[in-house]
Amino acid sequence: MQVAPGVYAVRAVGSTAYLLGGIQLSLVDAGGPGSAPRILSYIRRLEHQPRDLTRIFVTHVDLDHAGGLAALAAATGARVYAHPEALPRLASAQLPRGDRGLSSTWVAFRCLFSPTGPITAEPLADGARYPILGGLEAIFTGGHSPDHVVYFLRQGRLLLTGDLLIAERGHLQAHAGPTAAERAEMVLALRRLADLDPLAILPGHGPVYRDNIAVRLVRLAEILEE
Repeated sequence: MQVAPGVYAVRAVGSTAYLLGGIQLSLVDAGGPGSAPRILSYIRRLEHQPRDLTRIFVTHVDLDHAGGLAALAAATGARVYAHPEALPRLASAQLPRGDRGLSSTWVAFRCLFSPTGPITAEPLADGARYPILGGLEAIFTGGHSPDHVVYFLRQGRLLLTGDLLIAERGHLQAHAGPTAAERAEMVLALRRLADLDPLAILPGHGPVYRDNIAVRLVRLAEILEE
């Protein structure tokens, strides 16, 4: 589904991935194990070939966001980019299941048919920008997990937020990790993102959120500080 000019939400296994269009394609997140056929099919619907996918950006390495990486990278030859802390887990194929949407039984069954393999990824830098749809910026947030990254499309002021922010029942929610340190990181991240004045949140779970975002981000930070 097209959610903005050149931006397409793809219902992957366990989460939403986002294709970023152009002569070459980029992808934010790869879904859980078994997602590659869905994403490759969507690429063909856009009248592209798998080799046109040249970059895959990872928000974090929970299985529902990175479990499809190995198959997609093999099918397309795309380069993979992730937070430096994520690289050892990707290289060892030891991806945490996370806490959204993928049951242990389901994961065990699916991995029999779509195993996750080791992935060589390139490290991102906080604030790094890529020439994609007017500029894609990587923003290190922590908060949800130490390796969490969100991506900001400057031209449309769109935030692709992985698990940091999710939309449920019409409400935007911050999905902080369990520790006090992670909550503190989340507060800093929310205020940093509010300063960008985004026009839309494209989350890894739930629908696109467009309602008074900067004010809502500040309020979420205030709630965490109480």
